[in-house]
Amino acid sequence: MRPPEDDEPQSWWIASTAIPLVAAATGPLANVMSIVALVMPWRSNIISTEEGPAGNIIQKGYPDPRWTTALNAVSLVCGVVGNVFLLFNFTQTVRYIIALPVTIILWFLATGILGGITAAMSVYSPPTAPDQIFSQAYWSAVIAAILYFILSIILMINMLGYFLGRYPQHFSLTDDQRTLILQMTAFVMWLLIGAAIFQRVLGISFADALYFCDVTVLTLGFGDITAHTAVGRGLIWPYAVIGIIMLGLVVGSIHQFAREVHYDNVVRKHIEEKRQSTFNRSINLEELHAARENPSNGGKDVPAPVLLRDGSVTAHYKHHSHQPIRNALRASRRPKLLVMREEKDRFVAMRAIQYETMRFRRWNDLILSVIAFGIVWTCGAVVFWQLEEISYFEGLYFCFCSLITIGYGDFTPQSNAGRPFFVLWSLIAIPTMTMLISQMSDTVVASFKHATDKVGDYVVLPQSGKYRAFLDHFPRIQQAVQRRQEKKRVKRGFQVGAEADEEAEPETNRPSSTSGPKEVDQQHSSHNDPSHDHPHRTIEELARDPGPSPFELAQQLAFAIRRTTHDAVDSQHKRYSYEEWAEFTRLIQFTDPQTRPSSYSTSQPRGGEGCVSVDSDEYGVLNWDWIGENSPLLAKQSEPEWILDRLCESLIRYVSTQEQSRATGARGVDAEEATLRKEKDLG
Repeated sequence: MRPPEDDEPQSWWIASTAIPLVAAATGPLANVMSIVALVMPWRSNIISTEEGPAGNIIQKGYPDPRWTTALNAVSLVCGVVGNVFLLFNFTQTVRYIIALPVTIILWFLATGILGGITAAMSVYSPPTAPDQIFSQAYWSAVIAAILYFILSIILMINMLGYFLGRYPQHFSLTDDQRTLILQMTAFVMWLLIGAAIFQRVLGISFADALYFCDVTVLTLGFGDITAHTAVGRGLIWPYAVIGIIMLGLVVGSIHQFAREVHYDNVVRKHIEEKRQSTFNRSINLEELHAARENPSNGGKDVPAPVLLRDGSVTAHYKHHSHQPIRNALRASRRPKLLVMREEKDRFVAMRAIQYETMRFRRWNDLILSVIAFGIVWTCGAVVFWQLEEISYFEGLYFCFCSLITIGYGDFTPQSNAGRPFFVLWSLIAIPTMTMLISQMSDTVVASFKHATDKVGDYVVLPQSGKYRAFLDHFPRIQQAVQRRQEKKRVKRGFQVGAEADEEAEPETNRPSSTSGPKEVDQQHSSHNDPSHDHPHRTIEELARDPGPSPFELAQQLAFAIRRTTHDAVDSQHKRYSYEEWAEFTRLIQFTDPQTRPSSYSTSQPRGGEGCVSVDSDEYGVLNWDWIGENSPLLAKQSEPEWILDRLCESLIRYVSTQEQSRATGARGVDAEEATLRKEKDLG
């Protein structure tokens, strides 16, 4: 077993993260069902088969045996206290090794008590058919017993992972996940408060009032239970608004939790597998050249270069003897253009992994949401098929209308077993449907929008140059169109050829003769301002650039900070090209005394065999590898945010360096003055 806190990796992420949150979110629902089972009789007399104010048959409960009520109260206390200890466990008020066993034991006791009294009731004091039936309270007790049992089992799985040393003795939940627990508890309490109010206002049972509040907050609006008085209708307004807001918070938190857990444990694992595969196969051209010319390896283990689709060079080793290659690499001097081309290959390879992972995440999330939706939909239809005496197709139709929140009202839960189950099922199904719609907006809806935008560019609102760019893919059609245009111009008396092209040049591409000197100066000043976006230079131009002075680099650093700040605020999904990254990298590295100001290199092989570590000092990160473990393209921050942090670190290094230089100069002046005084005294 591991201590309460450690930095070791955690496995069994479902048991360590998902299970505690599911238990904390579902535990209050089990308590609600226990409350319904306590405040109402378990058996009812059928007064009339006609539809009453609650939308079902008119029935009235009669008292239960005292032992049933007493044991029912004990089970409710066990369930609530177990839930309280679980919350204490989350807040670390009570130790894990104490709080979790207490929760499990109490919930098992609640399960045993509810299971025992429901079985005893059905055997020794069952309702007499056909004039008597089990009420919604009885079936609520059955549902509560099942929930307590399931939650106890999954918490035992969590405890098993702790005993096996898979994670420390605490729930690894974030603040947002703990907020979800509080939001779910508050939402359930709101349902109970509404049930207590509308029970008296509408003149219905507590269970029917709970069902009414659930249908209202979920915006289903079946219409089987409605408010007929002014007081009831007036109370619906604030109750529904507050309830919908609370439900939205809960659904948003559940969606955020699902995305975080899926990203941390599935998507990042997918990224790491792709990155490690690319890293193991990648090697730059200079390493190949150095390995072939280095005699220390005896001509063995020379990799055969293979060109990847993205332009990167890979090699495969039969034996992993990288150290001779690294020694030869350190002794070699590579041209800057070659270094930048190799780095760009690694950058493009990592960018390809990034885009592939983005597609994987979106479609994987969509597939999982569709599977969850299918399970909730079909399994719910099976239960309502058995409880409501409808066909399976009608059950599918009813569940679908409920999931979409259409709520036609032609099919509604009528049985005493169906309504408590619907309350539980709907609180699980509606968030599932909401998450599915959210995932569809990132994939299916985005694809449809992109397709409609493309069609609109050509049909509805044609964009300038769209047809010309399309015809560029068909040279023969383009030539035919050009010949036809030339014939029309000849008929109208216009010239054809280079002179005509020169005359037809748009005036916007030439300096205006009517422009004043002030306007021309403003145009040139806007292009000369380093803070403005300038045309991106090619990799060859960057390699030939001798590099500005340190003062100019410091000035560019300030402008780059302003630019990345603007990008970070305006666009969280901004992605820079390799050439832009190269310029940012120079501004990050020029403040390092060991880095040449003109160097564009960003991936220096350092560290042990088979890995490239991030080089950093006391002020922050200096060097990295594009396909290394700490690649900027794998950061949780957006690219503008990551670069902005590094630029600020570079600014801090620059200020510190200037301060040290000033202090060193002052000490030199003091030493010179002391020497002059000493010579004067000796003279």
